[in-house]
Amino acid sequence: METKKFNIDGREYETYELSNRQMLDLIKGNEISDDDRNFLMGKVLDRFEYDLCPKNGETNDEVFVRFFSNFVNGSMRSKENVAEKMSLEHRYLQSEMFKVCMEYIVKLAENCKRGYYDGRNEYACKTAKIIIDHLNEIDYPY
Repeated sequence: METKKFNIDGREYETYELSNRQMLDLIKGNEISDDDRNFLMGKVLDRFEYDLCPKNGETNDEVFVRFFSNFVNGSMRSKENVAEKMSLEHRYLQSEMFKVCMEYIVKLAENCKRGYYDGRNEYACKTAKIIIDHLNEIDYPY
């Protein structure tokens, strides 16, 4: 994978270290050569394709899961901030996102019942099971 170095605010960055915003700012600015601009455009397109385009027959749902996993694994700064921003979305979308979260909780609870967890996701699975068990106790439709 070819990489180049770019200077931003007095610090040198390898291409792979640049955020999407930094790359776009460089592309839009006048501080780099046309060759570097074309190089960065290629990197932006590569990232777009990697992050958001289906691979080998993936569905849109699978693309989202892959993107969200990558986001949680490296791009997310604050769970609280993400949750806050989600809570400000359109009310219909809040409801739909909540339903996705509930389905995820149901799946983790099922993993717990089957013993499909280890130390890395034990808290999530056991907590999901407690939530679902409680909702079942009060006969709450989820």
